[in-house]
Amino acid sequence: MLKLILMLSMTSLPAVLEERPPVTGQVTFLYYEDLPAAERFYREVLGLSTSFELEWVKIFRLSSGSSVGLVNATKGSLRPAAVDEEKPVMVSLVVDKADVDRWHSYLKSKGVDVGDGPKVGADGKVLAFAFKDPGGYTLEVFAWRE
Repeated sequence: MLKLILMLSMTSLPAVLEERPPVTGQVTFLYYEDLPAAERFYREVLGLSTSFELEWVKIFRLSSGSSVGLVNATKGSLRPAAVDEEKPVMVSLVVDKADVDRWHSYLKSKGVDVGDGPKVGADGKVLAFAFKDPGGYTLEVFAWRE
């Protein structure tokens, strides 16, 4: 009987270990030489509010489970590339299809260089446009077309 109990308990152990723990949110951290300029852009131009702030880091809520964190280049654990260098990261703001044009008009009214307008991309699957923040990072507004 003891042997049977041990066998059953050992077979259920891997099943417990294989269950993935939950993820409750996501933060993308971007690093800036001029944190105040980046903070103004995310707060005043994008209209976002912070969910956490220290002198050297500002976390702005994008949606209920995602945020973007702005970090002072001298305090954070990473260092940014120069503003004029291409950065291999893009923050995508996913919106409802009806809001892509509204976001384009809104950002254009705030003086952001958003180009001519949203374009169909990703093999026809999305409607999107992109722009740069003060640190040279690319931000994209897009909606799924289907």
